[in-house]
Amino acid sequence: MDKAMEYIDKLAAKLGVAAEHVYGVLVKQAFANGVTDSIIGFVFLMIAVIAGVIITKVTVKSYEKSHCSWDFEWFPVVLAVCFLVVTPGGFGIYAITEGIKALINPEYYAIKEILDTIGGK
Repeated sequence: MDKAMEYIDKLAAKLGVAAEHVYGVLVKQAFANGVTDSIIGFVFLMIAVIAGVIITKVTVKSYEKSHCSWDFEWFPVVLAVCFLVVTPGGFGIYAITEGIKALINPEYYAIKEILDTIGGK
């Protein structure tokens, strides 16, 4: 923890501000990142839902067009669902959870950023 405080003091000295101000800025930035992650996650979830609805409608129309026969090539449907529904849906859920965690506890992410910078990760 001493390294973290030393890093904050060095950063504050370079910027010409107090160390408390630097930490406050990092906390606000962690909160802003949480909001951004949540919005991006929501957008990806909406993409997944819309793609799922479109794929379902196209598949049902194709089913009705072929006189209610399920002789249908399923590989393109499964491939479309994987790439257009599952992938953005999974990313959206991940981004929302990361965003909510940053909104709930921005201090943790500020300290984590400091420690990552010190550790060189």
